[in-house]
Amino acid sequence: MLSRNCSVMELPEGVVLLDSLGDLQSDNIHPILVCGSHCGGSSDLAAHIKNCGVKVAFLNNAGVGKNQAGIRGLTHYDAANILACAVDNYSAEIGISQDTWDSGIISHTGAKAEAAGIKAGDSVKEAIAKISHIAKALSFETKSKNNESPAENNVQDKSTKGDLKKQKQTQVAGTTVTVTDSITFLNKSNAGDIVVCGSHGGVSAGAYAQKYHVKAVFFNDAGIGKNNAGIKSLESLSEAGIPACTVDCMSAEIFNGQDVLANGIITVCNQLAKAANISEKMTVKEAIQFLSV
Repeated sequence: MLSRNCSVMELPEGVVLLDSLGDLQSDNIHPILVCGSHCGGSSDLAAHIKNCGVKVAFLNNAGVGKNQAGIRGLTHYDAANILACAVDNYSAEIGISQDTWDSGIISHTGAKAEAAGIKAGDSVKEAIAKISHIAKALSFETKSKNNESPAENNVQDKSTKGDLKKQKQTQVAGTTVTVTDSITFLNKSNAGDIVVCGSHGGVSAGAYAQKYHVKAVFFNDAGIGKNNAGIKSLESLSEAGIPACTVDCMSAEIFNGQDVLANGIITVCNQLAKAANISEKMTVKEAIQFLSV
C-alpha cells in the first residue's frame, strides 16, 4: 500500500513509498523505492523487484540479526544491478515507509550505493539527493519500458513473484503448520492455518495475517526497533482473534520461515497467545503444541 500519510506531490521525481514489498506491482513506474520492508532477500526476490522497474531501493535492516539476514538482500540487489541501502531499525519503523522517508538513516550500503557516494549515516533524503542527477534518467527509462509491448516486456529475468510465493505444510507434534518466508506469500486458501513466516511483526505484516484470516501466526521481531515497530501488529491481531508471537531476530533469520520454525525463540506474545499458555523463551515448536486444540 502507498504510505497512508504521503502525498506523492511531496516526493522527488521517480520516488514511491510502499509499506511492504508485497504491494509492489509489475506496472510500477517509479524507479526509486522507499520501502518499510526488511532488507533480507534472495536472488529471486531481487529479480522480481528488478522486473517491477525498481532501480534503487531503501529498506529496513531489521536489526541485522542472525547471519546478517536483515541486510542479506544488499548482495542480491547489487547482482541484479539495483542500488540498495538498508536503514537502521531504530531510525525508522519497519513496515512504515513514511517513517523510512522522514527519518531513515542509512546503516548499510550495497556496492552500487557506495560507488554513488552514499554512506552510512546519510539520511534517506540525503542519499536520494546524491543520486538526483540520475533520477530523471531512471524515471524516463522505467516509463519507456512500461510503454513497450507485452512481448517486449517479457524479455526480462524469468523470476516472477509467482515463483517466490513458496509455502509448505508440515507437521509439528501432529499439528499441521504452514511455513513460508513471507506473510505476503499467503492466499485465500490459507484461511484457518497456523502460519510460521519469516516476515517482521510490524503493522503491514499484521494486515496480511488479518487479510488471509489465519488461525495463528509467528513472525520475526526484526530487532523490535523504533517504537516497538517490529512487534507492533501483535495487539491488533489479538483484537482480531489471532494468537501471534514474534521470535528473536538473533535466534532465526528474517525471510526464512523454516529457520523460524526450527530455531525461533519467542520474545513477545499477544494476549491470545498468552491465554493459550504460550510464553516468552519458548521455542516455536513448543508453542505450536498449545495451538493444536
